[in-house]
Amino acid sequence: MKTLFVGQNSIHLKSVDSTNSYASELLRQISLPDGTLFYTFDQQNGRGQRGNSWESEPSKNVALSYVLHAKFLSPNKQFLLTKAVSLAVADVMTEILKKEGIQADVKIKWPNDIYVNGNKIAGILIENILKENFIQHSIIGIGINVNQTIFTTTTKATSLSILTQKEHSKEDLLELLSSKLEAYYFKLKSNKIVELDSAYLQQLYQYEAPALYEADSEQFTGIISGVSETGKLQIKTETRIKEFDLKEIHFI
Repeated sequence: MKTLFVGQNSIHLKSVDSTNSYASELLRQISLPDGTLFYTFDQQNGRGQRGNSWESEPSKNVALSYVLHAKFLSPNKQFLLTKAVSLAVADVMTEILKKEGIQADVKIKWPNDIYVNGNKIAGILIENILKENFIQHSIIGIGINVNQTIFTTTTKATSLSILTQKEHSKEDLLELLSSKLEAYYFKLKSNKIVELDSAYLQQLYQYEAPALYEADSEQFTGIISGVSETGKLQIKTETRIKEFDLKEIHFI
């Protein structure tokens, strides 16, 4: 790894239910170096937002978890970590596709799914362990569709292989991702909040564009106008700006 600390301590799991669950259990037993990476190419029961599962064909994709000791972040600032991680994954997709001569539309679907040309290519699940008024540990779970070409549970998925018509090295992807994550993590530690906020909004899916949403079993047209400090999605309607938590709003 060509990094200072992210991914320097890496643990390859041949097969595991969930890298996040594995990392969480190990953290209860021992101390882990900052930036420790757990990864597998065969995750049996990956978890996503809203309790969703993550479909992954064995040996085709990458499932991983980083352990970061983000003790400098207070709980009300934890969405900044979501922004940093999302931007890192989006940058990886953009860079790989650009090297293949593909100008793709890479977006972050709130809060932290990565979409390419309107289809999901990566998902992120961040679990923060709090102690008093600070984050003690953050487990950054990331699933990336690399070489899988057939998806049985959704038609809205894509992969690097589908987009480029070739297979990709999962090991090279891990190294690139570790490098990108470290760079954005340093920006976060250096308090470059305005830069992170601006970059996140620029890549936010459907930002400032009229679209259809559903909340409280009712559909409405709105425009994403921003994201609050605590990570709530802000949608402008005809009458006002409403804020929504993860389970309160659905994209139609």
